[in-house]
Amino acid sequence: MKKSLVILIIIAFAFQSCEKEDDLISQNCEADCTEIVGKLMTDDGTTPIANRKITVVWDNTSSGFGTVRTKATTRTDSNGDFSISFFMRDDELESGIHRMSFERLNESEFLRSDLNGMPSIPSVRDTLVVWNHNVVKKAFVNLTLLNLDDIQGSDRFWTNFDYPRPTGFSQSIDGQIRGWTSEFESNQVLEVAGNQEIIIEIVRKINDITTTENETLFVEAGTTLNYTVDFNN
Repeated sequence: MKKSLVILIIIAFAFQSCEKEDDLISQNCEADCTEIVGKLMTDDGTTPIANRKITVVWDNTSSGFGTVRTKATTRTDSNGDFSISFFMRDDELESGIHRMSFERLNESEFLRSDLNGMPSIPSVRDTLVVWNHNVVKKAFVNLTLLNLDDIQGSDRFWTNFDYPRPTGFSQSIDGQIRGWTSEFESNQVLEVAGNQEIIIEIVRKINDITTTENETLFVEAGTTLNYTVDFNN
């Protein structure tokens, strides 16, 4: 078989493996509808994200095979509020998941906007789901790490930046954990949550003794906070 023919077969197979469908007529349902209402916000749930497209799909793919079916779309209003309803087909109740996502945001302003952090929607007809979601803005910490050369053998040193989510909200990202060794540069610029509380946990294991300390930070979105951590202190 010629190489070009093999390539064409592979391409055709790839296109057939994941089928995309539109079922937007389902959002005109009048009975047994699944309805989702909520807010899309930022700044710890205080600032609305207006005019942002929200889409619900049914995803029945596995290992790249199956169907992704678009069920409904809407946009947030000036207060970040949205309401979206649709009808779940019989096959959608038996397999796959329904999930909601929002139009990708500016990555220079928002932190991990590509990871919506929205869990799947219960596959239930005639139900109301309330869903509020906070997208984290981006700030920076200029982290200075002192005495990294003293990390030896079984010693451990790490920082955990935790971003508590607003009450009643899901969130695009909840934090990050970083481990440090003597091989790292002593200066690190990290992307962190802006305009909301950050809890930094510093953990040291020295001579098989583990200690933990916590501090609460606040960094204005788009700005950089200088912060120093000493392995020996």
